[in-house]
Amino acid sequence: MIAILVGIGWRSVTLTQRFQEEIRQVQAQCDEGLVATERYRTLTDNLVASVVIRDLSGKIEYCNPYTEVLTGYPTDEILSRKEDFFLSIIHEEDRAAYARALMVSAHGEPFQYRFRFYHRSGIEMWAETRTVPLIGENEEVVASLSVTLDVTSTVRYQRQVEERNRDMEDFTYIVSHDLKAPLLTIEGMAHILRDEYVGGDGNEARELVDHISAATDRMQKLVGSILRYSRLSLQSIPPLPVSLEETLGEVLQDLELEVRERKASISISSSLPFVLGDRIELYQVLSNVIGNALKYSYKDRAPQVSISLVAHRNPRLAVVSIVDNGRGIPKDKTKDIFRPFHRVHTDVEGSGIGLASVKKILDKMGGGIEVKSTVGEGSEFLLTFRRATVY
Repeated sequence: MIAILVGIGWRSVTLTQRFQEEIRQVQAQCDEGLVATERYRTLTDNLVASVVIRDLSGKIEYCNPYTEVLTGYPTDEILSRKEDFFLSIIHEEDRAAYARALMVSAHGEPFQYRFRFYHRSGIEMWAETRTVPLIGENEEVVASLSVTLDVTSTVRYQRQVEERNRDMEDFTYIVSHDLKAPLLTIEGMAHILRDEYVGGDGNEARELVDHISAATDRMQKLVGSILRYSRLSLQSIPPLPVSLEETLGEVLQDLELEVRERKASISISSSLPFVLGDRIELYQVLSNVIGNALKYSYKDRAPQVSISLVAHRNPRLAVVSIVDNGRGIPKDKTKDIFRPFHRVHTDVEGSGIGLASVKKILDKMGGGIEVKSTVGEGSEFLLTFRRATVY
């Protein structure tokens, strides 16, 4: 009997210990759950985005504090609606597509959607939402979770960019048609005057006609430069691997006659890599900078141009140095030369678009251009490109 009681007592102690251990485990899990819940609440309360949980009918069961900021409506009103609250404030033209998107999430598929809605103040705003289904224990969809961002500023900026592009297209049309047409007429009339009405060498009328023709020719070149510069903003060419070395070879081949006439020397001290860009635009960059080195040289000093690759701390970038012994640029003018129509040496013919085009091209390619110069000694142009991986 005593043995039986002792046995029962031992078993009860063992069961009690096991029960207490299970309680401790459950308590630990609860504590972990509380910690996780508290972390989740801290995250959602401080997130600059609306976090919403909907049941399968679309009713919002939870929303974080930022939802009030986004919509202007208090949390109580948002949670009291029997249907999805956002359907009551969404723009009429976006409501049907938004409802279809919610149906997609109810069937277990995530979606991302941009829509317009009205803030409580009446202001039209843009939002972008990412909605994912929440799966229960039996692998069925039980609810959906949405994270919604205010993208009003982004959309407005995109519209401004699109509007500027349209303005640029209109400007290009005006330049290419409304300005070029009268120039062609003037040039044609000048040719007729020279051929049919002006005779004899040294004739004063012939001299005037020649002035008209020369001015018209300069104007046509200027219009052409403006067109090329304006189109750089409109062109969108995907970057491809281009050999700088091959492109430089083409440029030097085309400049060969000018190099001989000016008795110039061009040296290349290192091999050049492949970079990301467009071959034609890269040709423009190199021909502009090297051409300027020849053009803006002293008459009594043979131009000397040296081209080399400069080490850069970022291995993804390639920097090409082009050094000349030309006239140089005053320090207070080094930034202006990259702006359209800002010229330092006006005694040399030019449109004032060349270096501005170079900067725009390199900016588009994710690179850049800098200049270091000393008046009377020469300049160094540093061209930065993104390296291309070639297998």
